[in-house]
Amino acid sequence: MRTSATFSGRVDDIDALLDCQADVESLFDGLNRKLFDLQALGARYEIQQAEQWEAFSKSWLRHRREVGARCRFDELKGHGLGAAYDHLAVVYDELEEAQRAYAVLLYNYIDHHASRVDDIRHALETSRKTFELKRAARDGGKAGRE
Repeated sequence: MRTSATFSGRVDDIDALLDCQADVESLFDGLNRKLFDLQALGARYEIQQAEQWEAFSKSWLRHRREVGARCRFDELKGHGLGAAYDHLAVVYDELEEAQRAYAVLLYNYIDHHASRVDDIRHALETSRKTFELKRAARDGGKAGRE
């Protein structure tokens, strides 16, 4: 997180506005990256997925509140700072809704699909082990004949 000063509220404070823009983009990117990283873990780690999401969410929401306070979105949205600032404030608000929606997606996946994926993974492991045992038996038989 940046250590920038609080946005002054002046339309000409471009550096602070660009810092706010970068922070909101970072919140968006981090939220999306974490969800897809967790989904990539697959069903084997469903408890870890939930724990990681909870830890991430707690930190992400704290960071979001800090960005909102520093950028003064709640206080200054719609107060003449221009369309770009107001649009950024709206996006900032939408990110919390996106975070909640992503949590629903992740928990829905864990609740309804994780066990099925785990069953498929187990079946694949079983068939692979069977084939490996057959190969070992075949290769062991060849070594005995040589």
